[in-house]
Amino acid sequence: HKEKIKGAEALIRWNYKIKEFMPPYRFIPFFEKDDSIDKIDDIVLKKVCAALARWKQEGRELYPISVNHSRTRMYNKNIVDYLTEIFDSYHVDHSLIDFELTESVSYNDMDQLIFVLDSLRQRGFKISMDDFGTGYSSLSLLTQMPLDTLKIDKSFVNKVGSDSDTDKDITVLRHIISLAKELKFVCLAEGAEYKPQVDKLRSLGCEVIHGYYYSKPIPIKEYEEKYL
Repeated sequence: HKEKIKGAEALIRWNYKIKEFMPPYRFIPFFEKDDSIDKIDDIVLKKVCAALARWKQEGRELYPISVNHSRTRMYNKNIVDYLTEIFDSYHVDHSLIDFELTESVSYNDMDQLIFVLDSLRQRGFKISMDDFGTGYSSLSLLTQMPLDTLKIDKSFVNKVGSDSDTDKDITVLRHIISLAKELKFVCLAEGAEYKPQVDKLRSLGCEVIHGYYYSKPIPIKEYEEKYL
């Protein structure tokens, strides 16, 4: 079975006082509280755009990059034009950007959210639902939201490919994968760490898999050297 790289995800770490790399769950909530999260989103977006523009110039093969997007920005009326201007200033093809939404958070204004997602997709951007299966309204969201990819949460992946996996765990996973396919979404499993997990996910029909089995988070330079 030949495996092929399908894309990457832009992650952020804080090199705190040059002593440790702090994971996002330790600092993002503070930036969300004081509304400066938009600045972090913009820094990540611009770094991704600059990298894609440079790789294009160097003639490298380009793969889509997923970027997390703060839910608070979805209520900004001009967000679609604003984001489009950023990408167009770098001459980045919209299809190379995949906006990730976390399924486990609630949204106050679903109509506005769906309007923004529809508008982004009309302009050629991709939309993913992250952490699928951890929220309280997963299925109702699926029928409403314009999505390209469903990312199955790591908590489901952890339960397969070992001696302790149960028929129930496998059944739930199989149905999530077939549901994604029937709804015409790409199905991506997150957090695969071992070969038995990858083999099991593949046997259940999951097309795209990511996790430490393939790579831990790496700096952009290392990504270039290994995968482009």
